Amino acid sequence: MLDMPSQSAAIQRLLGGLPAAEKLAWLRLRGRRAAVPPTAHGAQPVYVFESFVGLRCLFFIASDGFVFLGDHTTFTVRG
Repeated sequence: MLDMPSQSAAIQRLLGGLPAAEKLAWLRLRGRRAAVPPTAHGAQPVYVFESFVGLRCLFFIASDGFVFLGDHTTFTVRG
């Protein structure tokens, strides 16, 4: 089971240094991932990930890390 926010440090250690395309491919093997339609021209690509057990999160990739989006916050973990 993959819960990206609670396992973010381990995911960053595992995927750190990989290109964004490889990170996204790794996630695709562990659940459903879809791009959220942008609300502004040139906006950062945002994705929704849903694990096979139904846990969801929103994220984007900045520099080498995942940035998670909550109701009223964002957070990232450097591995």
